[in-house]
Order: sequence, then C-alpha cells, then structure tokens
Amino acid sequence: MSRDALNPLLVLLRLQQTGSLAQAASRLNLSSSALSKVIRQLELDIGLPLVEHASRPLRLTDAGRIYAEVARETQERLRSAADHIAELSGRMDGRLRITASVLIGHAVLAEYVVRFRQRYPDVQVDVELSDIDLDPIRDGFDLALRHDQGAAAGLIGRPLGSNRVHLVGAPAYFERHGRPESPAALSEHVCLGFRCSPLDSRWRFLRGDESHSILPRGPVMANSDEFLLASLRAGEGLLPCFDWLVGKELKSGQLLTCLEDWRFESDAYGAPELWAVYPQGHRGRRKLTLFVEGLVEHLANCRAGR
Repeated sequence: MSRDALNPLLVLLRLQQTGSLAQAASRLNLSSSALSKVIRQLELDIGLPLVEHASRPLRLTDAGRIYAEVARETQERLRSAADHIAELSGRMDGRLRITASVLIGHAVLAEYVVRFRQRYPDVQVDVELSDIDLDPIRDGFDLALRHDQGAAAGLIGRPLGSNRVHLVGAPAYFERHGRPESPAALSEHVCLGFRCSPLDSRWRFLRGDESHSILPRGPVMANSDEFLLASLRAGEGLLPCFDWLVGKELKSGQLLTCLEDWRFESDAYGAPELWAVYPQGHRGRRKLTLFVEGLVEHLANCRAGR
C-alpha cells in the first residue's frame, strides 16, 4: 500500500486525476472496494457528497474539488520542501513526474531517462505517456514535454529546440517512383497518412509567397507516427517525420528527404519547436533544471544523428 493510500484527501485527488475508480485504486495499490470505503468514510465525516458516483468518468462535487485542491497544494508543498532539504544537503534525489506524448516518450525520453539515471541514480523518474495534453498543475506533474507551448495560467514554457518536420522516403521508394519536384507532384505519389483527431491532418507546404495544401490519402493511414514508420522504412510511401525522430536514419542514408526547399506545416504535427512546460513554483529546482538542460543536448544529438 502506498503512502497516498493512508490519506483520504490524496485518495480523492487521485480519483479526480483519473476519473476512474479502478485507475485511482491501481495508482494507490488499493482494491476498488477499499478505495470506495475511504471515500464513503470521508463523505460521512464531512456530511457532504464528494463524488458524483453515477457520472462516467467520475467527477467530484464542488465540495470534493475544494478538498482535492487542498490535497494537491499540500502534496506540492511537501515535495517542494523535500527538494529544498535535499539541495541544502547536496543530495540529488527525490522524484520527477513527467508526461509526454507517446512518440516523444518512445523515441527520445526512454533512452534519455536511462542516461540521466546513470548520472543521478537516486532520482526516481515517473513517466506517463499520453497523446492528450495533461495539466502539470492539476495532474501533479513536474514537467510536460509538448509539441507546442500552450498558454495555461501558472505554467512556464521553455523551448527545447527544433521540432522541424521533413518529408521522408526510403531509397527503395525513390528508386521506384522518383522524387517529387513540387508539392503539386505529390498527387502522383504514395502518401502515408497520420491522423490526429480532431486536428487538421492536411499537409501544407510554404515557400516565400507560395503555398500548397494536400490531404494525404494512401494505402496506410493511422493515428500513430510509430505505426507508420514500418511502412515508411519498407519503402511503401512518403511520410512527414520530426527531425529528432529520424536523425540517425537520415545521416546513414537509410531514409532520404524531399522537397527540402519548402517548409512543411500541419496542425497534426504541432509547432516548429518542442517545449518543456512546468509549474511556476518549480522554477529553479535543481533536478528539474538538470533534467531539462540534459534533454536539450540529447535532442540536439538525436537531430544530428549522433
């Protein structure tokens, strides 16, 4: 049983964050029935309902949200105090809770976390991958890695470097089909389509005052970049790819770019830069600063194919 499970307010906070009795119980290493008993006892003590038990996903009542906010603030202050004490004693320990997209998590973060922990073995790294932007403040994360900065109150954004997208194909594809000379020529090529509902999946190509837009249609469509990489590498079509995702393969010649004199844009691929986003109260925390600074260097190496 986790320490959180001993505090009914933190149980309520986990329920608010997950919207699911089963997921909250799993995070706390409790059974669903045990978690329900904790909530019911708290409601009896307060004399007010704290959870809208019939809603799906589960929602807190106004009273429940007040108590959950108190729990979040208390938890944050305790973690902040522990970090400051560790820094005063010269230790690098404690926990970093991080959220990122599934693609960033698999392509960049997994390898980087190994290297970071090799250097700072006493730091615990807790990562949650999601293609829905989770709120660092509401959901209790120290850091969110995003494809755009966002504009939420109480958050600080720091750019992590280029998020440039190249239109990429395998050498075998170009041997069979040739290279497109212009965006208009893509109508004669096989395009692999990435969907990111509800965002616009059209490809836009810009050069000076010129612009061209297409809606990719091909033999393989998916809502996962990683899924489409297999078709790309097999020479089945062209696919937009982030520079940090295919840097090694571009450097080795396993993949090749085309239409490089045009700038690629698409709502489904986000902004031209990656961002680190974190709560204002976390500014200056040493382990967070070191993690982000090291990640900037790691991403630069990924782009360069190192």
